[in-house]
Amino acid sequence: MLREFDDVPEYVETALDQAPLDQARVEEGFLSDYVPLDQSTVLMLGILELLHAEHVQGRAVVSLAVICKRLGIRMSTLQRLMTALSEQALVEVVTQKDRLVASLTKNGEEVSLALQAA
Repeated sequence: MLREFDDVPEYVETALDQAPLDQARVEEGFLSDYVPLDQSTVLMLGILELLHAEHVQGRAVVSLAVICKRLGIRMSTLQRLMTALSEQALVEVVTQKDRLVASLTKNGEEVSLALQAA
């Protein structure tokens, strides 16, 4: 869903076909070593990080316009990413005083804290 696997190198596809993927190999970083994060995933992680930083500073909500400006992305791109994050229950987007604002959900906060620790 969040990653595009079309551009995975052939040697990785071969390795994945030849050996069953078990939990131990995933934990050792097998996939992270060979499957690059796509731009959407990187942007979603950036959104979570930005919302977490704002939350720590006492701002529970951030306008989508501010997020666009800080990340240097278009509103249409941000809305697509926010839809994906909302579907995963990591962020909530609501209308507040005629503007769209976003905040982290409890799950989003936990993921953000885990990312900070990593």
